[in-house]
Amino acid sequence: MGSERLYRLRNYQSKDFWAMLFARPMTIALLYPVADCPWVTPDRITAASAAAKAAGIAALLAMPGHGGSVLGAVLLNLGLVLDNMDGTLARYRCNSTYMGYFLDKSLDAIGLACMFVAMSLRSWLAGLDTTDVVVPLIGYCGASVAAYSKWVAHSVEMDAELRKRLNDGTLEDFARGRIDQNPSVLPPRRTPADWLRFVRDAFKSLLAFNEVDIFFFLLLAAVLDSEWIFTRVMCSFYALGLVVGPVHFFVALRSRLAREGLR
Repeated sequence: MGSERLYRLRNYQSKDFWAMLFARPMTIALLYPVADCPWVTPDRITAASAAAKAAGIAALLAMPGHGGSVLGAVLLNLGLVLDNMDGTLARYRCNSTYMGYFLDKSLDAIGLACMFVAMSLRSWLAGLDTTDVVVPLIGYCGASVAAYSKWVAHSVEMDAELRKRLNDGTLEDFARGRIDQNPSVLPPRRTPADWLRFVRDAFKSLLAFNEVDIFFFLLLAAVLDSEWIFTRVMCSFYALGLVVGPVHFFVALRSRLAREGLR
């Protein structure tokens, strides 16, 4: 029974560094003992996630110094884990909803924006260099453009897939497989070599402008008491998303459509 529950909780295969190595393992560990408790619901976990992120942002703004930085980063990463838990529990119980999905993603976007702004304001309140104030705002713009480009590319790919399925007469079968709004993707059976490749792929994904990895850099900067790791290094990298994001997803989309004979 326990091994079956564990297998069912591993119902999403992330491709983001910090999710693969931290958020997903923590999600499964925290849900394992309570996944069948009726008072633990996806909606309540979503609310707890929003509260943890709000508390983390408040700590960043209200508590200057190393202590406030660490507390804020820890609370925000707790919010990230809870954010993974709500969808995992919904898939485990097969009770995902469209409105729950919308609420979850909307709160994610709000929390991410507030996190960048909080770090910018924290730098300003501390009297740091203008670079530490401005670059986080540009970094957020880059992360947003990259994320939007990724979403548009995915939307275009879906439209192209629908056209292909309509032409070859498999549209109904394809639609039937897409009815589940939040489908489970159970884990493969991995050998030790497969796990090594898993860790390798996790580190390679750091170059993919994934939103989840922002929480890792925030925690790293806080623990090392070097906020410039976030405000300058990470935010400068994500600022590249203003240009690199659209170009990357354009090239990937064009290649995919070319393989399918579409444009």
